[in-house]
Amino acid sequence: MTDYYATLGLAKGASNDEIKKAYKKMAKKYHPDVSKHDDAEKKFKEVLEAYQTLSDPEKKQNYDNYGDNYKNFQGYSQGFGGGGQGQRMDFDFEDIFNQFSGMDFGDMFGRRNRQQTHDGGSNIKVNLTLSFEEAVFGTNKDLKYKKITRCKKCKGTGAEGKLKTCPTCQGRGAEVRQQRTPFGVFQTQTTCRHCKGVGSVAEKECATCRGAGLITEKENLDIKIPAGINTGNHLRMNGKGHDGKDGSGDLFVVIYVEPHEIFKRDNEDIYAEIPISFTESALGTTVEVPTLKGKADLKIPSGTQTGTIFKMRGKGIQKINSSSYGDEYIKVIVETPKKLSKKEKEILKKLSKEEKIVKERNSFFKKIFGKF
Repeated sequence: MTDYYATLGLAKGASNDEIKKAYKKMAKKYHPDVSKHDDAEKKFKEVLEAYQTLSDPEKKQNYDNYGDNYKNFQGYSQGFGGGGQGQRMDFDFEDIFNQFSGMDFGDMFGRRNRQQTHDGGSNIKVNLTLSFEEAVFGTNKDLKYKKITRCKKCKGTGAEGKLKTCPTCQGRGAEVRQQRTPFGVFQTQTTCRHCKGVGSVAEKECATCRGAGLITEKENLDIKIPAGINTGNHLRMNGKGHDGKDGSGDLFVVIYVEPHEIFKRDNEDIYAEIPISFTESALGTTVEVPTLKGKADLKIPSGTQTGTIFKMRGKGIQKINSSSYGDEYIKVIVETPKKLSKKEKEILKKLSKEEKIVKERNSFFKKIFGKF
């Protein structure tokens, strides 16, 4: 079993801050660009996998509960893949290494040390209500939602024509400020407010997006609903969320399933109740019962009591991404007639004289009363 906590040098149940701190330390130690360990690349991948699992609250909870099988308990993915693919980290490696070593790896590798912000878009959550049948058998849905998307006219640059060097930061992407204090002059560097760290701005703003590079549009998306999905499950479609200038977020479709008038659901199993008469319960019979795929015969043995539950194997709901099915449970309720015809009363009176339980009760009472 893979122990992600041990990979990061942590005890099980470590906090988010501890996980993040440990990851920074291990990433600095094993990053292939700087590490001298022979198996640095392998170790780095293990550290990254551990962090991506433990930094995600849902994955962390499933991993704590199910160990290596945690991936089977994640949300269902569609589109460009699912699970943790495309996950962005809230810091980059240059920040890690500069923080611990004081070295500027941007300069070391010939990259410009620009304080440019990364706008990778944001996620969207959409609630989708399904009928009981749609959830059980699967379906296709045309999903309509609003999303922020890159302007098609300017292709996300925000410019109608050419770009020019930002006059505020002179193309550096950062603003430098100096402040005099009793301890000397302190210099701070922040992302340029004008160009947002890009280093260039539009000579003339795009008329469609007014220089933002992004607009809000209605989106239509055909999504496939897998058979067996249930309330609380979600579909994740990578790259279908809000656009940013440098990437796109993900779309999460949260499922809600409407109740059924006959069946009650418990994961892949379903439950139903049917009434039977007193004579059917006493003599036994075969009755038709509803299933997800039509009617089926259920044998009721003689002497069946009210509340008895019968199991119909494989008549339940298909398990997601599996060929196996749950079971159906039928609870029989013996109904006592409230109104009887004259003939029915006569028959029941004759029957009552022959019923064993009546004779046993009368005999019992005679013994009790005989002691007084």
